[in-house]
Amino acid sequence: MERLVVENLFDSPVTDEMRASWTQSLSPCLEAYGARWTRSYLSKDRKRMICEFEAPDAESIRTAIRTAGLTFERVWVADVYGPDVPADAG
Repeated sequence: MERLVVENLFDSPVTDEMRASWTQSLSPCLEAYGARWTRSYLSKDRKRMICEFEAPDAESIRTAIRTAGLTFERVWVADVYGPDVPADAG
């Protein structure tokens, strides 16, 4: 499984209702494509969001998002670095 990052930019601030609707639409699509949501980061102004997923490949996430009727700016495969992550875990 790959770790993937999805970037989004929004013209208007994202509401909690919007996020709930996206989750409801996306969840079955992620399952269908063998992917799993890990976490998201929403900027304080609520106009930028980064979401992290695990999936077989980037195209699985792109397809799941499009199937759910949602959009994205970029999807890319990532390695994780940090003080709690062993050097060979990425």
